[in-house]
Amino acid sequence: MTPALANEQAWLAGIATGPVKGKLVTWLEAQPRFSAASDTLILRPAIGVQIDPATQLLLGYAFIETTPAGQPARREHRVWQQALVRLAGTPGKAVLMSRTRLEQRRTQGFDDTGWRLRQFLRGQLWLDERWSIIGVSEAFVGLNRTDWGQPARLDQVRNFIGVGVPLSNRLTLEAGYLNQHVVRDGPDANNHVLNVNLFFRLG
Repeated sequence: MTPALANEQAWLAGIATGPVKGKLVTWLEAQPRFSAASDTLILRPAIGVQIDPATQLLLGYAFIETTPAGQPARREHRVWQQALVRLAGTPGKAVLMSRTRLEQRRTQGFDDTGWRLRQFLRGQLWLDERWSIIGVSEAFVGLNRTDWGQPARLDQVRNFIGVGVPLSNRLTLEAGYLNQHVVRDGPDANNHVLNVNLFFRLG
């Protein structure tokens, strides 16, 4: 078996979420990623509806610019739909969340659209009134093959372990280690990521 290729990365994100009016909600995300091989910027706004306290539906757009070292930038445009559901538990004690996201991906310079399904599970356990432990696992499945490189199979799996702590009434920090295992036709990639997220609650 050929060993997976390893790469160290840092992913940072600022995410603002919350109500706009009534049940109408928004999601605003900016995420720079850094590595020796490439830098990436993701901008991901969305609008949606809070069905009930445990269920949220979103419709969004994402712009992704990836700049490999010494090469021209590659730009991707995505439309995406998402269902976020609290499966069990009580916030402030312990919760299990599911996030199902469907993406329609288009890369500049190519005509075809890649459809991809992402399934995410998140567990969070509060240790006290402030600190919590967070574990996340997410699988990415390409639903069709494209001429710009999306495979029609399991594409990658991400697993995260970290901690969360509120910095104010509206701002929360979550930070930890993320392992990104990318499935390839040749040697797989196994990326080790410092993952830091700042969440700002609107409304």
